[in-house]
Amino acid sequence: KSDGYVGNTPAIPELGIPPLNLNDGPQGFRSGGSTCWPSGLTVAATWDIGCMNDWGTAMGQEFFGKGANVQLGPGLCVARIPKNGRNFEYLSGEDPFLGFTLVQPVIRGIQSQGVIANAKHYVNNNQETDRGSISELVDERTRFEIYYPPFMGAVAAEVGSIMCSYNKINDVWSCENNETLATDFKGRMGFQGWVMSDWGATHSTSINQGLDQEMPSGFFMGQKLIDAVNSGSVTMEKIDDSVTRILTQMYKFGVFDHMSQWNGSAHSNDVTSAAHSILARNLSAAATVLLKNNGILPLKAGLEIALIGGDATSPTVHGGGSGQVDPMYVISPDHAIRIRNTGKMPPCGNCNSSGPINCTYEKGTDYYVKPSEEIPGTSPEDCCSKCGSKGHNYFTYVPTDACWCHDQVGAKIPHPTYTSGSCSSTPASGGNVTTYTGSDPTTAAETAKAADVAIVFLSTSSSEGSDRKSLDFDSGMLAVAKAVIQAQPKTVVVTVNPGAVLTPFSDDAAAVLTMFMPGLEMGNAISDVLFGDVNPSGRLPLTFPNVDNEEGFTPQQWPGVNGRANYTEKLLIGYRYYNAKNITPKFCFGHGASYSTFEYSNLKIEGMTVSVDVQNTKGPSGNEVVQLYLGFPSSAGEPPKQLKGFQRVMIAAGGSTTVTFNLKLQDVATFDTDIHMFKAIQGTFEVFVGPSSCDIRLTGSLQQTTTGTVQTWV
Repeated sequence: KSDGYVGNTPAIPELGIPPLNLNDGPQGFRSGGSTCWPSGLTVAATWDIGCMNDWGTAMGQEFFGKGANVQLGPGLCVARIPKNGRNFEYLSGEDPFLGFTLVQPVIRGIQSQGVIANAKHYVNNNQETDRGSISELVDERTRFEIYYPPFMGAVAAEVGSIMCSYNKINDVWSCENNETLATDFKGRMGFQGWVMSDWGATHSTSINQGLDQEMPSGFFMGQKLIDAVNSGSVTMEKIDDSVTRILTQMYKFGVFDHMSQWNGSAHSNDVTSAAHSILARNLSAAATVLLKNNGILPLKAGLEIALIGGDATSPTVHGGGSGQVDPMYVISPDHAIRIRNTGKMPPCGNCNSSGPINCTYEKGTDYYVKPSEEIPGTSPEDCCSKCGSKGHNYFTYVPTDACWCHDQVGAKIPHPTYTSGSCSSTPASGGNVTTYTGSDPTTAAETAKAADVAIVFLSTSSSEGSDRKSLDFDSGMLAVAKAVIQAQPKTVVVTVNPGAVLTPFSDDAAAVLTMFMPGLEMGNAISDVLFGDVNPSGRLPLTFPNVDNEEGFTPQQWPGVNGRANYTEKLLIGYRYYNAKNITPKFCFGHGASYSTFEYSNLKIEGMTVSVDVQNTKGPSGNEVVQLYLGFPSSAGEPPKQLKGFQRVMIAAGGSTTVTFNLKLQDVATFDTDIHMFKAIQGTFEVFVGPSSCDIRLTGSLQQTTTGTVQTWV
């Protein structure tokens, strides 16, 4: 029985036990009637705890509304292989600390809504090529330092369940691997929830090795399990442990409290809303990474704009497989930019005249501008609706009963209790915009040359089940982009991509932005950034290389030889590799530009506390993502720089703030395979602070004298 869900275990009425209704996927309810959110990697590009929590909470609301009490997500795997077909699903990017930190608010958000999160795919599910047979050969230290930490973060957030993967680890199937499941995850990491298999990934009655639930059938954990108990090879204590793990999480997150919600009829509900469309738009805009800008951005409304490329009218917004959510609608760049170029704000796709026609929200911000119209208001939503209906473009809500309606953004000034945003009535489309979606470079160039500015849209995608053949865009798209850039020096390139990508056009384009997999509000989100309604603050969660396979993976490493992929690179993946080999990539891990200029000063290091002053010296109010990297003593055998802290902070125009990092013992520890624990390293650590792994503004050192062990990062 499934009731339309991807997986289902029926209720046991005589015991009062509700069913488990499980559904894909890691970035939204897969089966329709739900929001097509930005992907996991996309939201990770915000580097923002609040955004991750909002995303998780909204997904949990929709799963609950659809009658699913287990969300098969989020996806956590660290991006070892840039061409991995599922990198777009995974919120860790290429860094274990990033994943450890970002997964926690997502899981807490999902589970706050009475839905159990299922973190996946445990572990080393780092390629889709031969995923059902490949053996990933990974040493213990590399597993603990690179690939386990995001799952440690899931444990820290009290995740209810995890999913073991299709592949083998060191020649043993993931779902029957006693070392990775029972010893490491349940034992050393202290996981209290239950382990389910990926669909068809069970190869034996492996409850003794740590598997608690076979999905989607009971071939190995049905009669075969009964026989194993009767023969004595599986004890009732082991059965009780698995049952207790499942039922405890069901009680803990309220599944027993909502029995009527799980009857299957809710599966067909439409759980979309204007609020979720607005959130999807805001998340996508916050995740957009400005890779380069020679000053052409932000655009001013009223210019003659040429939009080039098929994605201008029919954009790619999601990847394929279980991470795919079919959108109820898609806002195209053509639609949004035409409206915005008239000076009005384009509405979200799920907003209508009976409510807030279009709203974006910036909590803790005052859009200070004079003159403003003051009217009564009870909430940010109420202010947006009222100000928009009066023809204004922006609003500020002042608790508890006032709205200020503006025609301009004005100065964005931090204020702890105010909420500001954009709003408008639906304007007519048009706006001096010409669109060419064909493939002829000559026509594209002529169209671009006749305009004041050209915006070229490029896209590539990927899917579960196969790895990408190349990190490049389609050759025809690149030919069009090249011709446009040559004809129009004021050319902006916008890319949609499922992970790392090659950008051979970036040296010659006036500006380049990447959106990863932006979701259904793509057009509105890119319009918000292009016109400066949102000051870009996205940061790359993985490195963009100069050429394909710049990390030099051999066939033995990927995709593997004779069914085995050898992790001989050990700790040197992503930016760790680039730093160790002194190679400068095209765009570094952590990179992202802004319409503001930020200066760093006054680095202070006192014990394990690091602080730095950051000032917004030029441009509008904006978010800066301040990043802290550590260089271990050479005797530790670690990569040159490792991310150990980051904070996304809003700084008003001309303002400054002090950012403080409180390092923990786990941040200065490496995994000791003799004692099977993390052990603090003593000595001199280099401290690097800046806006990316390559752009280090301040350096210092700290003396680490504390001894001790840490079982895991949890």
